[in-house]
Amino acid sequence: MSTVAAGYAGTSTARRDARGRVHPAVWPFRLLLPLPFLAMAPEIVAAMQGRPDAMEHLTASGADVLGNGAFLFFVLMLAVTPLVTMTGWRWHVPLRRDFGIAMFSVALLDLVLSAVTTSSRFPGGFITRVTGHSFLAVGTLATLLCVPLALTANNAAQRALGKYWKPLHRITYVVWVAILLHLLLLFGFHDAALHALEVSAPLFALRLPPARRWISTARRNGRQRPQRIAVGAAAAIVFLIGFVPIVHDFAVSGHGAFIQQPAD
Repeated sequence: MSTVAAGYAGTSTARRDARGRVHPAVWPFRLLLPLPFLAMAPEIVAAMQGRPDAMEHLTASGADVLGNGAFLFFVLMLAVTPLVTMTGWRWHVPLRRDFGIAMFSVALLDLVLSAVTTSSRFPGGFITRVTGHSFLAVGTLATLLCVPLALTANNAAQRALGKYWKPLHRITYVVWVAILLHLLLLFGFHDAALHALEVSAPLFALRLPPARRWISTARRNGRQRPQRIAVGAAAAIVFLIGFVPIVHDFAVSGHGAFIQQPAD
């Protein structure tokens, strides 16, 4: 599977044990998948019930909780292949599909809530609320591009599409660029956009064919271990520099949404 196709979808060769079961270590990660929905559930219910300030709370929390949640799932999905390259581990490969589907689901909910709840900020109808500004248009584009990826992120679609499946899933890179552009238009080279670039840098570098070939060949041959450890440590440090603040922002905004006290 190409490194791009290894970006969004799962794989027909997802590693299972001799009895066909997914590795037990996968399940704790799957427990993370409902978190954005659980965090937003109280505010969504309150808005549906017409409670005072519920719509304002929903508008304030939606972008932070769902935006950060979708990006975290996207990043975790992208991290699956570099981790295979660096370690040779395969137990976590099924998470690629899980995180990809979760990312799309969260992003779609974010898009729907934005279209419904931001009429006061972006008046002019549904289209204006999702495409009326450049950052909205790019964010909407990123979500819509995920539709064919999510619909074909299964073994049946992979068999049906045959040789066309991998080229289709190269759209993952376009989504990646669109997400970064969306954040840059919102924040410039600050805050969430800067963290996104920090997270993306090592994930992209480890996907470059020369780096991937060198690491994979050296690992299989048991050579250049100190150099590989140094590269892995450097990549992990840069990744965590961006990843930890995003997780923190998600935790703070998610807690605020759950108790219906949106963070400032």
